[in-house]
Amino acid sequence: MPITTEELRAISQRAEALHRRSREVLTAGVRRAAREGYTQRQIAAAIGRSQPEVARLLRFVPRGYHGRRLATHRRDVLDLASQQGVTNVRVFGSTARGTEGPESDIDLLVDVAPDVGLFGLARLEIALSELLGLPVDVVPASSLRDRIAEDVLNEAVPL
Repeated sequence: MPITTEELRAISQRAEALHRRSREVLTAGVRRAAREGYTQRQIAAAIGRSQPEVARLLRFVPRGYHGRRLATHRRDVLDLASQQGVTNVRVFGSTARGTEGPESDIDLLVDVAPDVGLFGLARLEIALSELLGLPVDVVPASSLRDRIAEDVLNEAVPL
């Protein structure tokens, strides 16, 4: 019995889903290795890819509207963060995955100087929300709970 177009379409959709998932697994592994101190050269050698490919896997690539807004205002976002004593700004959540919807916020994982308090973080969230025209959630890396920290850190990508 010959294959039907519906079966062929289903095979194609499964293959696409597997391809997306394999890319997510590779990206998470590369980002984890970089976080743990591996150089791009070491990572490239280990995974059999070029250093430019490793650099692409480590970068934030905006896919949805929220991501494009964030990328467009990247310099301003980093400047505002720096003014509030916040460094190492990373994107995670739906914006990092490119799956954000109209009701989504932009999740930013940050390192916070010891003298920065909750009011400083609140001021930063307000300023970023006004700049981007979208809700922004600023999450200090030090406040991540153990049960979600690994997932967030694996997904987080430098802005």
